[in-house]
Amino acid sequence: MESATESKAELRKKQLVTRRAMTMERWISDSEKIQARAASLSLLRKAARIHCYVSMEHDREARTLELLEKLSLDGKEVYMPYIERGVMRAAVYHPGQRFRVSPSAPATPEPLVLSEDECFDVVFVPLAGFDRQGGRIGFGKGWYDRFFSRLLASGVRPVKIGLAFSFQEVPTVPCDPWDEQLDMVVTENEIINCQHNSR
Repeated sequence: MESATESKAELRKKQLVTRRAMTMERWISDSEKIQARAASLSLLRKAARIHCYVSMEHDREARTLELLEKLSLDGKEVYMPYIERGVMRAAVYHPGQRFRVSPSAPATPEPLVLSEDECFDVVFVPLAGFDRQGGRIGFGKGWYDRFFSRLLASGVRPVKIGLAFSFQEVPTVPCDPWDEQLDMVVTENEIINCQHNSR
């Protein structure tokens, strides 16, 4: 019998192959819809500090650059992930932010300014797959699970929002004990409130 980890690894592989096969036109078009839906979330009006990943084009992650820019111009304190010695930290994002881009790794802001304050209201999360109960297939590194565990230990409970294309939905994500559940998932077609569908 397959273990949950093996099942998740297989699902991840299939989802990423499908996503990377998206045409540039579809990726841009569907990403625009995802960002517009995400930006329309009423909870963002009250959110002061927002953490959001910078999408990797080669991986066809749901695009976030316009969302980051909008939130920043709206006066929000915006942060992006930065991996330092295997630990995910929060780097400050400014309007018109410049990046050092690698073909196979997340963008690094230039200049790099790290924040020690990890009190976030909302965290936008990348994913390879998801289910309607908030299960998330990440990328197997555990960065976000450890990040959320660290926040929780400090009493910080941000709203966790996945950004994904609708085809990334799977019936059920195999869950490990350390997996952090998403509160919402935004796709090009809908906003899914996972708390209403909790296991």
